[in-house]
Parts: sequence; structure tokens; C-alpha cells
Amino acid sequence: MNPNRYLDVAGAAEYLSLSTSYLFKLVSRRKVPFIKIGRLVRFDRSALDKWAGRRQVLPKDWLS
Repeated sequence: MNPNRYLDVAGAAEYLSLSTSYLFKLVSRRKVPFIKIGRLVRFDRSALDKWAGRRQVLPKDWLS
């Protein structure tokens, strides 16, 4: 298992270039994939990559 695969809130916020408060808001609204272990919240780096990729906006001429 890759020890760098799972990120804490601060690490995930930095990885996504978001503030920790905004990331907490996304977690509370269940808008971002996360893992809950007791009171700990962790993020799978590959799940975050997929989540961010689904939010990519392409230019109009790209689709033609």
C-alpha cells in the first residue's frame, strides 16, 4: 500500500488548491469523496483526481 495515497484535510486542501474551510464544507455536503474513520477524515488521492476530472470544463470548440 502506498503511504502517500491517503491525505488528511490539510493535505487534500493543498492538493486541490482549496482552503481547508471550503473542503470541510464540501465534506459536510458530501460533495467530495472522503473516508471517515471514527472522527478522522481522510481522502484517497486517486478518488480526488477522478472527482476533479469530472468537473473539468472544456472549451466549446474542443467538442466540435
